[in-house]
Amino acid sequence: MKAASYEKWIWIELIGFDNRESDFGVAPYLETVGFIPESIFLLLYTPDFIHAHQGMESEWRLPVESCSYGARPYGKLHDRQDWTNRQLRGLVKELQKHGIDVYCSFFDIYQYHDGDTLQAGAWCTAHPELYEMRKTGEAFPAINPLKRLKDGSWYEDLFVQDLIRVIQDYGFDGYHGADGYTSPRLSLAVTDYSDDMVEQFIAAAAVPFDTEFAARCDDNPPEMERRADWIWHHKQLEWIQFHVERWGRLWDKIMLAIRKAGKKAYINTAWTRDPFEALYRFGVDYRRLAASGIDGFVVETVGASLSAGAGETEYEPDAEFMAMLLTIKAYVPDTKLICLNAIQDTNEQWDALSHAPTVLERDIYALSNLHIQKAAGLSRCSGGFMACLGDGISRDGWSWIAKRWDGGFDGAPERVVGIAMVWSDRLLSRSLADYAVSRQWPVHKYMTELISRGAPLHSIINVKDIPQANGPILVTLLHLLPDDELQRVLDYRHASSVLIGVMTERMAHIAAIAEWQIGCEINELFCVIRNRDGSVLSVFTMKGYAEPDHPEEQRIAKFKEGMSWLESLHFKPVDEAFLSSCVEGIMAHTDGPKVLRNKAFIRIAVFEMAPRRWRILISNLHLNYKAAHLDVGRPIERITVLTDFPGIPVTPRGSEINLYVPGRGVVMIELTLQESL
Repeated sequence: MKAASYEKWIWIELIGFDNRESDFGVAPYLETVGFIPESIFLLLYTPDFIHAHQGMESEWRLPVESCSYGARPYGKLHDRQDWTNRQLRGLVKELQKHGIDVYCSFFDIYQYHDGDTLQAGAWCTAHPELYEMRKTGEAFPAINPLKRLKDGSWYEDLFVQDLIRVIQDYGFDGYHGADGYTSPRLSLAVTDYSDDMVEQFIAAAAVPFDTEFAARCDDNPPEMERRADWIWHHKQLEWIQFHVERWGRLWDKIMLAIRKAGKKAYINTAWTRDPFEALYRFGVDYRRLAASGIDGFVVETVGASLSAGAGETEYEPDAEFMAMLLTIKAYVPDTKLICLNAIQDTNEQWDALSHAPTVLERDIYALSNLHIQKAAGLSRCSGGFMACLGDGISRDGWSWIAKRWDGGFDGAPERVVGIAMVWSDRLLSRSLADYAVSRQWPVHKYMTELISRGAPLHSIINVKDIPQANGPILVTLLHLLPDDELQRVLDYRHASSVLIGVMTERMAHIAAIAEWQIGCEINELFCVIRNRDGSVLSVFTMKGYAEPDHPEEQRIAKFKEGMSWLESLHFKPVDEAFLSSCVEGIMAHTDGPKVLRNKAFIRIAVFEMAPRRWRILISNLHLNYKAAHLDVGRPIERITVLTDFPGIPVTPRGSEINLYVPGRGVVMIELTLQESL
């Protein structure tokens, strides 16, 4: 198997190298890895790494927490070592000798354990005015980079100054904006309503503000919480937009300095969130950040660790993260996206490679086979993988990983067999405003629920590129599309279309839609499936959708908004019967294989690599082995298994395939269809 062009990156702590060796352990490490990564990101943990920097004139020890993640005392190969500034500079040079770009990386958090004792970085401890503040007045142990120092100056200006000095002193090729430096650690509903941030908001938003809450509240937690709730419930969209611009301004300053220094920067996406939830939960606009000039995003597609229960999570995010990657690529189509591949993290105590390899394998193949349709053609959403984290993995382990990375990026399909999601940038802002009052599902929520139920949804296309599409399309929130984009959708005739929306007054008065004779009331939810000639093939409606949520549910919704990204937002309920009908309708009008057995667990993604040659990813959601019995609709000439399992030939029976898929795993096959008579 020959992999298509993609990038291999590694995120690693200093504990993965060895400062007792003349080359700091670089040569043996790369020999173990078995390939030369394009980039290595050194995780140096806390902001003290840059702010406590003492220059290079003399040799001094790095903070202990910079020498391993959380200052953990040992790794798989050796104990944590005390590194000096000059040793770190030497390590950077040794890696660069192999043609590797080296980036510095650190979080906004600053605490760590020394045995049972909680310690904290000295510089961060000295600047409590910068701590992220919960709306209850409790300081969260993390730096909020949008705040001001005690003297009133902007922290971001000091940050840029210290960052560039450190990058130049150590010779780093660039900076990796990791957790906390690209979004708040907590959601906007519960953070940061300190006097500093509210004063910034009042000055920037230029909107009427209740003077009752303008007084300083840092020393009055009940008043701070009351003020926070008032802002969130009365000035929510303004509060979100304020943060969009603040994060944008921070990265404008960083990138101006980065470019002046001739360096590069990549940044993490916001806590695994798609464009909608990044905006709503954290006030982060990926397009605004991309406009600052970053070199790309590291997309937090860490599904394997969560599926395996890291942190005792009960969370199966595979469909959600596929939808997330698709929508981010659609929103920033010209920005490089690298998927964060959750392999292991000793400090956080999870190891997908050792304990959940089938989940990790499924993750790799799924994420590397999502595509965007542009006017110029089909391309992958992901440009490669970043291994997280890269220390202590054996040579066999790296060989296992690289083989699957190569397999995931192998070849370039001519067509994704299934249905393409239609993306609209303008719909994103409209759905944000709509959700704030209606709790109706945004695009990403529909995608997640449809994919999880088996919809063959593995590609996305911008609404402006619809004229170049050649297969079935899916549109959700049809009623919120601007007039010109709605007309483009209604005019589509290249294949069938599946249209989901609410019958608003506006929709009811559009002649083309009135002709469908849907038969639902105003504010009822509908799904219409149209043939390529525009005729209606099927209609599904959800009765009762127009009824408002119970007042008690509204009260709970306000409470739930403060929860972490691991918990779902509050959404207006959609019936299972409606969703199932939508999925069945989609599958009935696409030309992919039909699942004949274990439909509740078997999921497929199909790619036409060449005429009569299909590649099929077959996933199993169940913990145990399940048989995948498929009918591709045409006689099969031969089948080639591309994964290690199953280790025996799979023989077709006419148009049908039957094989086993490991629990929570994947099998990839390629089949050649017989020529039509």
